Amino acid sequence: MNRITGGIMALLCCLSMGAVADDGDLPPTGRSRFDFLMGNAPVPYPFPRLIARIRSQLEASGDGLSPLKITLIPLGRSLRRSVAAPDFFHFPSVVAAVDGNSQEGYTPLKDQLFLGYNERAESVEIISYNEQAGRFEFQVVRDYRSGAQPKTYYASRALCLACHQNNAPIFSRPLWDETPANPAIAARLKATGRDFYGIPLSGTDISSAIDAAAERANLFQVWLQIWREACSNVCRAQWLDAALAYAMSGNLPEVDELKFTDLEVRWIKTWPQGLSIPGSSIPNRDPFANIVEPHIKSPAMLSHPVAELAQLAYIPAQLEPLNPRPILQRWTTPDKTRLVAGLAGLLNKADVQAFDRALVTHTKAQSRTLTLPCHFTRKPRRVVFNCTTSDLHLSGVIQNVGSTLSGQIDRLQVGHAKTALDLTLSGRMTKAGQIELIPKRGASEVRLSDGRRWSRLQLNTLRADQGFATLTLIDDYAAVRSASPRLPLMTASVFDGSRALAELQAELGMDKREALAREILANKLPPAKLEIVAPRKLSGSAARFLQYCGQCHDSTTNFPPNFLHGDDATVNTRLDHCAERIFYRLSMWHVAEAKRGKTAMPPISALAAYGFDAASWTNSAPLADLLDAARQRIVTHGGQPDAVLTRPFEQLRSCLPSSTP
Repeated sequence: MNRITGGIMALLCCLSMGAVADDGDLPPTGRSRFDFLMGNAPVPYPFPRLIARIRSQLEASGDGLSPLKITLIPLGRSLRRSVAAPDFFHFPSVVAAVDGNSQEGYTPLKDQLFLGYNERAESVEIISYNEQAGRFEFQVVRDYRSGAQPKTYYASRALCLACHQNNAPIFSRPLWDETPANPAIAARLKATGRDFYGIPLSGTDISSAIDAAAERANLFQVWLQIWREACSNVCRAQWLDAALAYAMSGNLPEVDELKFTDLEVRWIKTWPQGLSIPGSSIPNRDPFANIVEPHIKSPAMLSHPVAELAQLAYIPAQLEPLNPRPILQRWTTPDKTRLVAGLAGLLNKADVQAFDRALVTHTKAQSRTLTLPCHFTRKPRRVVFNCTTSDLHLSGVIQNVGSTLSGQIDRLQVGHAKTALDLTLSGRMTKAGQIELIPKRGASEVRLSDGRRWSRLQLNTLRADQGFATLTLIDDYAAVRSASPRLPLMTASVFDGSRALAELQAELGMDKREALAREILANKLPPAKLEIVAPRKLSGSAARFLQYCGQCHDSTTNFPPNFLHGDDATVNTRLDHCAERIFYRLSMWHVAEAKRGKTAMPPISALAAYGFDAASWTNSAPLADLLDAARQRIVTHGGQPDAVLTRPFEQLRSCLPSSTP
């Protein structure tokens, strides 16, 4: 997969490596969304069947686009970027992200499932959310080819986090020039004549949607950090109340109405310089930026010279996803409305709708009627109404459709509380001349931003253009506000949306069968597995390379080069073959960052595990030792180490012998 390029592109950079994983790479609790999606069934093959499985569980999107956004990336930035060489355009990587809601009864996937696939790699890479653990899980499906039995493993997190520095997917900034949004990429893909698994050559709309999903996913950890470190139990209950009311009503409350007890004080104490918000985007990269693109008329013109292919695949050091990404923002004070919207994003839409129905059915609450004067404007087959008092505002339109009435609401505001705007009305004219209407928001009840339910509207016409409206409001949401502080979740360090709704159902005495579905399914899942690489001892400098480079390069696959995999003799042979490239990468630590031809290795994100930062590593004995070992291997085979640094990295001897399977 090509990192998963421009963005997701980097999205799955680590999963293809098959590196040694440890128990910390398995979920500490819960399971990934992908595990729930697959259940006990094998991962469907070929890839279009997997796409169909995911789409079958999603709601249709209102924008006419599929809720599963998919694009192609032939020249990306993943560590296995060369797996399809030289046939990059015949075998592009596929990147997919779910940005739509799941149907009721299926595991929620919106902003929580990202996939990467390359046919030549015979694997699928997955980043998917684990709401019980409060983190994204990194997985890889091996043996993904015809005639084989696909196997799903959890991947090495330390390896993945070298690129995925926020523990989440990444994507490039606009204009997404590694995708078919770039006309040059689209032209060469089209010229191959392949249908690419039924995936159309998409433009900026799809790339933008994937980018947005990755950005939202990266903020999950921000909401969880605030929940864990700055919000008291009382604050958490208030936050959940506001987020659930927003999820049920579709309208954010006024910021003045949000009461997060002690949050501002705890925020300043916890983050005196402000809460750092990490960036999820990597720089845009146009593979054709330095190439004059010929007009492509036929597949015959796809036989590019080797030099051009090397130039197309070249990744300058400043565009590598391994580079540390700068802080995007610092939040010096909490943006309460953004916090409400963010936490609501961790609540599954179908689960919220089911809870709403249960609240209506099981909660007894008194109704309250409000009356306000109205002005009616009569037009052919419809009536526009505008009703207002000092603190009540209602406007909309009703129409005749046969024997029934229908309409829309433009605005309803009661005090500071508002409804969403996507409301419909249906009803009838009574014999007494009153218009009785039931408001709806899609298939859901209509609620104000404070959670109160609007159950009924009655319009009375006194004269042709004058009358009054009677609203019926039911505050069944008061039961939620009362129950929230008592939930065990309020003392938990991880916010779990499914658990929140399940505990509310239990506290309110509702039917808990739906809430228990996750636990029942989890108990039926096959055990979570790691891909194990057998430990062994290496001699001489090979042992030192294994210590500092084995996390990435002691792997079961050749991408990135697995020169540390195998027995002692095999590893030493591979180290000799790769010595030039190893020496080049290690030497970059002694080159100013702006002048580096490639990213220095080991990557800066890996140094903390060995007790170093960038400055201390640059002058460390281990780095000097590794450089000396690589230098000696080059000299032993008749090479000149100093000359290595004067040549382009791509022209150095390949890391693995060509006979490596």
